[in-house]
Amino acid sequence: MLPACGKSANDANKPQRSLKVRVGKGDAKSVTANVADFDPNGDFNLDLDAYGSERPDEYAVQQAFFGQFEALDACVWTEKERRSSEDQLPGDAVMAVMLNPKQARPLGVNATMPEALTKASKLTDCLREATAAAPYPTYDGPPVVVEFEFEVDPGSYEVVE
Repeated sequence: MLPACGKSANDANKPQRSLKVRVGKGDAKSVTANVADFDPNGDFNLDLDAYGSERPDEYAVQQAFFGQFEALDACVWTEKERRSSEDQLPGDAVMAVMLNPKQARPLGVNATMPEALTKASKLTDCLREATAAAPYPTYDGPPVVVEFEFEVDPGSYEVVE
């Protein structure tokens, strides 16, 4: 069972949602869209009557993300299996999460990966999905973007007793 999405290992390779896109008279293309991303520099329509003035509890947001470390590690191990290598994956990733004030699932998650892993799209998607699966707190306020930076593969060591 994969903690990030609650799927069995066999179902993990199947997309949760599939979107058929048809451009002109060409063939349809299937795109997996598990987690939305967002434009951090884009305009945001803020309806002051739709939201209160509350901000999310910083500690609760951090604890929700920290609870996803096992799922993030599962993404790293899956990537290592794809590469048929147990070498440590280099660098730090940054997850920008646009919190949804009305639901635990965020409105979007952006990932900034280290240069050595920019082409590892399956790893990036898995990390984004694991980040989005955290039970973020709800609050009475506008959507807020929070960022988490972490070492992609902190490595491990065996303790001999």
